[in-house]
Amino acid sequence: MEFLHYRNLAKTETEFPISEVWGQGRSIFGGLTAALVLVHIESNVELTGRDLRTVNIHFCGAVIADIPCEFRHRVLSQGRSVIQIEGQLLQEGEVKTEIVACYTTDRISAIEIDLPVKTFPVAVQDTKEMNFEFKQGSAPRFVGYFDLRQTNDNLPFTGSDHSLITGWMRFFKPSESLNDATILALIDAWPPAILPMMTSRAPSSTITWNIEFMHPRASLKVEDLLYYECAAIQAGRGYAHTEGRIYHPNGQLLALSRQMVGVYDKVT
Repeated sequence: MEFLHYRNLAKTETEFPISEVWGQGRSIFGGLTAALVLVHIESNVELTGRDLRTVNIHFCGAVIADIPCEFRHRVLSQGRSVIQIEGQLLQEGEVKTEIVACYTTDRISAIEIDLPVKTFPVAVQDTKEMNFEFKQGSAPRFVGYFDLRQTNDNLPFTGSDHSLITGWMRFFKPSESLNDATILALIDAWPPAILPMMTSRAPSSTITWNIEFMHPRASLKVEDLLYYECAAIQAGRGYAHTEGRIYHPNGQLLALSRQMVGVYDKVT
């Protein structure tokens, strides 16, 4: 079941299960559950003329494969320029994924800051399709739905001195132009940026995630790949904080991403 199948379900249905193919450890891939909650919100709330600016995500518990997922939403506040909406994925009455999405309308302001265009260290045409790999074991099955092209050598579980992960990304079989929900899923398809520094396989889990989308945004074509870079900025006492940036192929900053990740390695 590809991402598009579940996205279409989330547009029209409020309850359905997710296949174990999307499993990651004991839970369903968080990038998928967060994206589906966002799709549910955008399919049930009138948002014409509004841009998604921020999404705050809490992964409250494991989403178990093949058990029905229930989707809910409510508008928390609505003003002339800003609307904030809560969305939830529940299983057996318990909240498993919770998001708060903030949408805005444009306003006139004297403050404008334009970031310089990104110069990519490795051009997309110099990369190979689906070159990403895990060391010391195979990647989760759902990674096969993504075309991840890592452009540096910091692979998971290789004991690198650095956490930085960089590369290009899109769906393996893109069928439509990227939107906010699909970008969410793409960002989270990469492993947490602390994994390259680990010397052996150990569980990790994203607990909270904040994404900020930049506007205005240049249009994206179906075949476009986005550039991704992410590094850990602090880690200790079993938790790590990572910070990422996502770029349009023209070098424009598309999104900022921050995650708090639980690390369950053992000190030897």
